[in-house]
Order: sequence, then structure tokens, then C-alpha cells
Amino acid sequence: MKRINVVFALLIVNTCFGQILFKNERLGFNIEQPENWLVAKNEEIVENIKKQIKLDTETINKLLEQNKGTIQVVTFYKYPIETTPGVIPTIKVNLRKNISKTFEDFRKVIEQSFSGIKKVFPDFKFLTDPVKTQISAIDCVKAVCAYTLKAKNGEEKVTITVYAVPIKNQFFQITFMDSEKEDNTKLYNELVKTIEIY
Repeated sequence: MKRINVVFALLIVNTCFGQILFKNERLGFNIEQPENWLVAKNEEIVENIKKQIKLDTETINKLLEQNKGTIQVVTFYKYPIETTPGVIPTIKVNLRKNISKTFEDFRKVIEQSFSGIKKVFPDFKFLTDPVKTQISAIDCVKAVCAYTLKAKNGEEKVTITVYAVPIKNQFFQITFMDSEKEDNTKLYNELVKTIEIY
């Protein structure tokens, strides 16, 4: 009887804490998908920018221009795009080109890349300056930033945490975003621990 109870208890624990693991073996990237979050299709990301965020055509073009040469690995949304006004908590993983020869050069390039965001969002500021940390036992750069977006339901202050993980001549850019209306920091910190890069 004890053995049956132990097995039953293990099944309950596995069911409660079990998550769906997103895997892209071709690119060598795994992350747990947050429970009840949605996986976005490529075209939905651009549509979300157009529908939910009030940006002029020139600003949208600048943002799209900055994303050339990027492979989208995965994007998760907390809520459906078509029925949720304003900023939706989002996790976005891209693979981008890395031309840096050393980690210090890479850190400087990542820090400089934020200047493009500053041009688009004038109130952009670092909450945490770019620092060296690790993901999946790989040295990477982490920065936490905030800026204001004009959404259909008014202005919203957003916070983004960005990890840039160099892998030879490429790097994974992992971005966690939410607004001042909803803080997902605890969840995001847990998800970072599930990332595997190989």
C-alpha cells in the first residue's frame, strides 16, 4: 500500500509541475513554455505591433529594419493578441548574427544596440546596465530597461529584460517583456533557469 501511495504522490507532483518544453533542435535551443501561454505565429508579431501599438509608419519601419537578419526561434504571448488591448506580456527568442571576436567586444556591441531603441523611445532608460551573467553555463549579457509605449488603451510603461547569449558567430537574444500593469518577473526568472543552449 505504501508503494502505491508513493507512486501516486509522484504522479501528482509530475502533473502539477510538468511544463511543455519548447525545443528547436536545429538551432540548439530549449525553454519551458509558460503554462497557458500561447505560441505566436511569425505574422502575428508584426500584426500585434500594427494593431496594438500606436506608432507612426516611420517608427514601425525603423523597428522592422533593425530586425533584418534575425531568425525568430519562438515567441510566447500570455493573452490572445486579437482580444487583448494594450501591452501583452511576451517572451521572444531570436537568433542573430554576432561579429564580435571577444566577449568584451560582444558586450559593447549589445550595449550600443540599445541606442537604436533610445532613438525610437526617447524616455528609454536602463534599470540595470548591461552586465555579464550566465545562461546554460554560457557567458552572456543581461540588461533591464524601461520605456513608454502608446497603446490603443493609452500609454503604458513597459519593462524588458534582455539576455544576449553568444554562440560562435551568432547569438540568442531572449527578451522578456511586461508592463507596469502586470509584473511577471518571478515567472521570467524561473524560465531563464530552464533554458538550454547546445
